[in-house]
Amino acid sequence: MSGGGNRRLLPVDRVAIGYFGCTGLVALAFGGLSGAGIAAAHAIAVFGITRLAAWHPRAGLAAIARGAYAVLLTPLLYAELSVLNRFLTQRYFDATVQAWDAALFGGQPSIDLSAWFPWLSFSEVLHLGYFAYYAIIPAAILGVFATRGLEAFQRTALAVAAAFFVSYVIFMFFPVAGPRYEFAQIGGDISDGTLFGIVHGILETGSSKGTAFPSSHIAASLAGIVAAGREDRRWFWLLLIPELALTAGTVYGRFHYAVDALAGILLGLLICAVLRAAEGARAAEDGQPAG
Repeated sequence: MSGGGNRRLLPVDRVAIGYFGCTGLVALAFGGLSGAGIAAAHAIAVFGITRLAAWHPRAGLAAIARGAYAVLLTPLLYAELSVLNRFLTQRYFDATVQAWDAALFGGQPSIDLSAWFPWLSFSEVLHLGYFAYYAIIPAAILGVFATRGLEAFQRTALAVAAAFFVSYVIFMFFPVAGPRYEFAQIGGDISDGTLFGIVHGILETGSSKGTAFPSSHIAASLAGIVAAGREDRRWFWLLLIPELALTAGTVYGRFHYAVDALAGILLGLLICAVLRAAEGARAAEDGQPAG
């Protein structure tokens, strides 16, 4: 076990412990028997993370797993959110978010965009942008690992994990189903698109209801490319266009309200700003210049 004498939790460990602790306590207090099961699983996860403190591999797949395990866990944690967000409330707050959209944009962009631009080719490009989410985060994290090394990789993975975890906590307290549940699916020629079918098929089988606000897709991927760009600007500029297409695609395809997308942008930027400030504070305490 590399680095066995250094029992130091990484920042991502502390963030993960905070998430598991918060959600576990809510589940235990309000979730009944099923909540107790989730709380027990989260307590086991916290114990496992503390055991990682002595494991600090410096290279290879082990280093990637150590630095990015929290990101790798997010699909599993996402799956339990449809249960977690029923512990505190039985309602969804779509009417509130729809009112925000109407106030800010004068309507419902998640309906209007596809009506304004009912072109198959345009739709396919934006659905490709939405699908690009599955590549943006790995590209940002692994790209930085390849070009800037382990510490830069860990900082980038931390930003992504933090954006996911903050989004997930919001989902638990403020569940929003999203336009995919509230409005009819896009019809006409657009619905015949290959990428349209792929993306909507994935969401039909793998989405958790109540996870629309903010868009965790946007928050996590934007946090990833901003953090990666801080380490190596090439990754920001390389991934910016896919990120913009993802952002537009989430609203165009009726996966998110426009306010969901806006909140995801703000959250991703806020996460990066907070982490950078925290890094600067740690560097000042250690008497070192901030990176």
